[in-house]
Amino acid sequence: MRSTRAQPVRLWVVPALVGVGTTSVAAAFSWVPSIWYDEAATVVSATRPWAALAREVQQVDVVHATYYAVMHCWFALVGYTPFTLRLPSSIAIGVAAALLVVLGRTLASPRTGLVAGVLFALFPRVTWMGSEGRSFAIDTALAVGTTILFVAARDRTRQGARSWPWWVSYAAISILSGAVFLYLALMTVGHGVTAALPLLRRSGRDRDRRKVLLRWGAATALSACALLPLASATAGQDRQIAWIDPISAHTIQEVLLTQWFTKNPGFAVFGCTLAVVGVVLMHRNDTRRRLLVVALPWALVPTIGLIAASLVTNPLYSPRYAAFTAPAVALCLGAAVTAVPTRWSRRAVATVLVVAAALTAPTWAQQRTVAAKDDAAWNEAAAVIVAHRSEEPVGERDAVVFGPLERHPLATSRTIADTYPAAFSGLRDPLLVAPASESAGLWGTQRPLRDIREEVGAAKVVWLLTAVEPDVRTIVTQALTRDGFRRSRTWQRTRTWVVQYVR
Repeated sequence: MRSTRAQPVRLWVVPALVGVGTTSVAAAFSWVPSIWYDEAATVVSATRPWAALAREVQQVDVVHATYYAVMHCWFALVGYTPFTLRLPSSIAIGVAAALLVVLGRTLASPRTGLVAGVLFALFPRVTWMGSEGRSFAIDTALAVGTTILFVAARDRTRQGARSWPWWVSYAAISILSGAVFLYLALMTVGHGVTAALPLLRRSGRDRDRRKVLLRWGAATALSACALLPLASATAGQDRQIAWIDPISAHTIQEVLLTQWFTKNPGFAVFGCTLAVVGVVLMHRNDTRRRLLVVALPWALVPTIGLIAASLVTNPLYSPRYAAFTAPAVALCLGAAVTAVPTRWSRRAVATVLVVAAALTAPTWAQQRTVAAKDDAAWNEAAAVIVAHRSEEPVGERDAVVFGPLERHPLATSRTIADTYPAAFSGLRDPLLVAPASESAGLWGTQRPLRDIREEVGAAKVVWLLTAVEPDVRTIVTQALTRDGFRRSRTWQRTRTWVVQYVR
């Protein structure tokens, strides 16, 4: 009896260890990089009151409304810091890795699941999204979980066992996945391809296979109906993705180099080669073909679907938006490694994991530098103000002015204050009309920079944070000079100027 009870526990030991290891790798030094524009959107959305968040998503970012709501609850529980912003992603990517071990074990073997989970943890794309304050890691965990439910429901249907609870669970998680990130609806299309492929092989079991396809269709129809209002609202806010480039020859490079391997050419060559080997070996083996039928549609259908839609509508494909397909590629890699004959398998597994770790290490280290995210160094800009305000006499009256934010014309450098608020405590913003939390859109509003002379009041020191390009320092300097200020010191932190004016 004791051993029977211990068996389920032992089954979860390996997935748990892989999950904890993956979370640790993703979370380590995740607080070092500066917050950047996309993460700032998470911060200003999730830290505003519920009513203000509801007003925001009616105008912009409704596609991220569920994620913002989750992060709002998280910040209410633990507070906001750059580390707490990114910690849910680190945890989610660990959950994804653990579930991938389970899925690989279900589809092929325990060793395949283990190798796939570890390789997945080492993907440059995975180490990136595990330290990113956006929904990509959660999307990926949901993708793996949804696939596990689909496989379980499919297998029970084929076996003639009671399967409807699994299909209901599959539909429910599909709805949740689409609510977190609408592109995950393409996962269910990939599952439909998986369900339909066996029908191409004519046999006496076609009736059971048709049952799988029909029940998948029913679950998918339920999910589609539930997500239709969100899809309609998202389509009305398509200006939010106007920055995505049209499909071109460069898209091939984005898929092969960036989507899974985040511009790490060495890992891309290693990963793509091993994945192709895995596909070839799985195709020749009936047992491993079971994994191929699940992994290949998962990797290809969302990618091809987004590219095809981008050709006929507005551009929709971005490599990071398809990051949830990375576990499928990891499954192919795991199958390739474990297909080596038994007498060489341990050596092959060890060699592949060492090579993968060596290839990903430089990218992991770069991802944890201050300016790793969009070349932002907002934390350093904020640190300049903290350091030099500490040198001022006690009670000095300071003001702060925010200029443009480079490459993001809809926002201003106030996003630095939104994401590092402690550094700006006690500073007055004379041009502020409405902060983000009181606006109907994503960002706050302010008066033009040329109005600073009339608004500066009795301040003795004025700070300007602005983009290097476009450089508006001349406009602010001319206005303040007429009011008795002189430019005292200037610092550049990557793409941000910090300027101190004194009177």
